[in-house]
Amino acid sequence: MNADDMKLMERLVKVAEGAFDGHLSILKFTTNWRVSFETPSRREDIDAMAVGVTFKEAALTLLNRIQFANPIR
Repeated sequence: MNADDMKLMERLVKVAEGAFDGHLSILKFTTNWRVSFETPSRREDIDAMAVGVTFKEAALTLLNRIQFANPIR
């Protein structure tokens, strides 16, 4: 992980602690990364996670999802 990835990780942890009771799941597969503020227990849960070829892509996808789900006014 590079410095940008570490900043994203810190941001994910802050969001997880502040809005998701600390839950943060990060999975690394052969071909992609998956990130979620839930704990996956079924294959469907894994399929629903934000996905990216890189950690950065998956993390930004997740952060964008929650930003649009809960817009700041």
